[in-house]
Amino acid sequence: MPIDINRIRVEKGGDYQKIAESETARYKGLETLEELVKVDQKWREDVFKLEQSKKELNSISKEIAQIKKKDPKADCKELQEKSVQLKKNLPIIEKQALEIEETRDKLWNKIGNVLQPDVPISNTEDDNLVLRTWGEIPDIKVDGTPGKLHHNEVMSRLGFYDSVKGAELAGHRGYFLKDFGVIMSMALSHYAMNFLLKKGYRAIQPPYFMKRDLMGKAAELQDFEETLYHIPSDGSKGEVDSNSLFLIATSEQPIAAMHHNVTLEDKDLPIKYAGISTCFRKEAGAHGKDTWGIFRIHQFEKVEQFCVTLPEESNAVHEEMIRISEEFYQSLELPYRVISIVSGVLNDAASKKYDLEAWFPGYNSYRELVSCSNCTDFQSRALDCRLGFKKEGEREKRYCHFLNGTLCAIQRTMCCIAENYQTPEGLKVPKVLQPYMDGVEFIPFKQENPAPAAEN
Repeated sequence: MPIDINRIRVEKGGDYQKIAESETARYKGLETLEELVKVDQKWREDVFKLEQSKKELNSISKEIAQIKKKDPKADCKELQEKSVQLKKNLPIIEKQALEIEETRDKLWNKIGNVLQPDVPISNTEDDNLVLRTWGEIPDIKVDGTPGKLHHNEVMSRLGFYDSVKGAELAGHRGYFLKDFGVIMSMALSHYAMNFLLKKGYRAIQPPYFMKRDLMGKAAELQDFEETLYHIPSDGSKGEVDSNSLFLIATSEQPIAAMHHNVTLEDKDLPIKYAGISTCFRKEAGAHGKDTWGIFRIHQFEKVEQFCVTLPEESNAVHEEMIRISEEFYQSLELPYRVISIVSGVLNDAASKKYDLEAWFPGYNSYRELVSCSNCTDFQSRALDCRLGFKKEGEREKRYCHFLNGTLCAIQRTMCCIAENYQTPEGLKVPKVLQPYMDGVEFIPFKQENPAPAAEN
């Protein structure tokens, strides 16, 4: 998912210094960028050499034809020898150009999106900028007594899920949702979708797996190792090949890829999607309390905001998206804060990212429920999602801006509800979910002694 390559070409009007400042702010160093500039220059020289050789060969062919037309017996040996040599050299030059292009593209894909000016500069999440908070933190000091339990203990006592049988079937962090666990999950999904539809979003449910080439344009390189599950093709012996499929980690990926090779008109934007899907993630780095219950799991449901906008409107839409997420969690009456993520932690696609973190009494801290990013034209360039020309004869390509933001990661939001709405006898149901749960206001505990926290 590259930036515009012309942005590093000073002679093309690019601003190398701005890209360098952005990479430095990402704590990446400038070695890759500097090497990219050199390799890109070499590639352009090779391409120029290739084009000139083709022109020369074409010119010689025409010259020989003209000479022979005038005198069929004319001696064109010198020109013919030159033509033979050019034809022999062309594949070599072409191969060199392709090899250097491949090297350039690998370097190019390591350059992050250009950061927006107000992104806080730091390489530690402790410096994430708190923009605002909402709600009162409940007076719940989790100590293992009734009404003061971790989310996994609350949900286990409610009979919401079964991780023992889930792990037997699906391995570590596998689970079954059961009874009111299923009902609340469906209620959250239904409520979240309706919430976005009332805001003018379009409902969409994507495929759950994608072809390798399109996933490569929609996802980041590190995702292939750290996040994505691979479905090998027949006969591949488990290796990744051109026919491989990957399970989606978020509906953002297939919705973005849906716009591959699409040209949109200004008048059609913005397009706002309410994506709903099951998501699959390796979550390789998760440990400790994060692996308790269904807080961080390999398979979960999520309702996602995905917007396609005009370049000049993406910042405003970004602000609107995080405000919509805030309204959603205010309606659930869950205390939260909104933070702006520091430069060194941002993923390459994001030019700016907000997180909404809700209060979890069991962690005694705010934890992420929403991630909302403005990716500007980073993904749309890779996927070639363009805007139609404004004027006849206009030559410069214009690309749409892509933005994504969680509205509701269902299982994690259920964990937050479990901790904030618990009582010594069971769980109160948030008012906005009650109409989606047949009017149920309270769910009593089914069992007194759940399994130990680490086993849930």
